[in-house]
Amino acid sequence: MAITLSFEGFSGSPEELKKALRNGRVSVRSLPLLQLIDQALEQVAGLDLPERGSLLPILAELLERKLRALLRLDDEEPEDGEEDGESLVGLLVELDEAVRFLLERAEARSLVIRVPPAELPRDRRLARLSVATLHRYARRYIRPQALIPNEERFGVAEAWRWLLSRLRNAGWLWFSRLGLASWADRTVAFAALLEGVRNRRIRLVQEEPFADLLIELEPEEEQRPA
Repeated sequence: MAITLSFEGFSGSPEELKKALRNGRVSVRSLPLLQLIDQALEQVAGLDLPERGSLLPILAELLERKLRALLRLDDEEPEDGEEDGESLVGLLVELDEAVRFLLERAEARSLVIRVPPAELPRDRRLARLSVATLHRYARRYIRPQALIPNEERFGVAEAWRWLLSRLRNAGWLWFSRLGLASWADRTVAFAALLEGVRNRRIRLVQEEPFADLLIELEPEEEQRPA
């Protein structure tokens, strides 16, 4: 039991007060609303709760109800007085459950040995270097030969001669089975195929979009000597 409420004719927890209202042992109109709110706020303030901030929404609503009760005239009897009493008891039950939960969690965590957090890993990014430093590094470690690109050894003409020799032997080929490993070789070979189509030496057949290309020799090309 975290919160205890008491007034004339009753003493117990908010949950017990809710049951007393339900079975008729306590009348809603007999509830001292201001007294109940003050008791709950005073008891919560006296508890050692490490996570008190999570109770702020409920406590703020209790303070709002207290302000409304203080502004109400003594001789005024609102029509919704019973509804206010029942809703206040429900709010007190919610506060009691939240407080008990925080107390139980604080007790469980009291057995945990606190360990300081691990240090952040060392920043492995390279420090900013000046242009002069980069220039000295380049002159010392980078050989000029590494910056010279290799000569092109597989051009369109070479690719066409290679394709034509294979087609004359087989009559037709699938583009995916030409055995071209790199994108550069495949691009050059495809350019050679387009040149062959333009010169009406071969024809390309594709049954559907993104399907494999069937490469066939034109009939007159098949009759030429290898």
